[in-house]
Amino acid sequence: MAVDLGTGDGRAVLARASAHPDELVVGIDASAAGMVRASRRAAASLAHGGLPNARFLLAGLESVPDDLSRYADLVTISFPWGSLLAAAVGQAPALTVRIVRLLRPGGTLRLIVSASPRDARRGLMSVDLAAMTAVYEELGMCSVGSRAATAEGLAASRSSWAKRLATSPGRSAWITELRPPPLPADRA
Repeated sequence: MAVDLGTGDGRAVLARASAHPDELVVGIDASAAGMVRASRRAAASLAHGGLPNARFLLAGLESVPDDLSRYADLVTISFPWGSLLAAAVGQAPALTVRIVRLLRPGGTLRLIVSASPRDARRGLMSVDLAAMTAVYEELGMCSVGSRAATAEGLAASRSSWAKRLATSPGRSAWITELRPPPLPADRA
């Protein structure tokens, strides 16, 4: 299962569900309005391009059902803002824990983060990758790596925000991947 938190318009969910028809892909967002078109497309018949492996859930991070805990092979968060951005960069530890809790042992958390002037009004002036990674490491996650997002990396996210960011002069984004440690062989 793959989970896209803060899915927005759901395009990334549809792209992943189409590319991985044997995988359940769940888009979660606190705003229903953005997901309407994508959820209708997913619910269409197969003959009309439906994707039965794509699902959408209306929920903020704080209300994601505990039933989803430890099921995701992949959790993606692309260009979050507000409370999801604070959680993604480790500045809201109680919510950061909820992100980590979604992953199964050996799964991957992929973050694409960028701070904008709007985020500065909420107290986030910039993204501190070292501090962010330290918070995740305290939660038992292992860093796979962080890098500045290239145009190709942004395009691969299949996010509508990536297109907007690519045309924003002076705005940087970072891609970070983290994993929980795998279960010992005798517990797997």
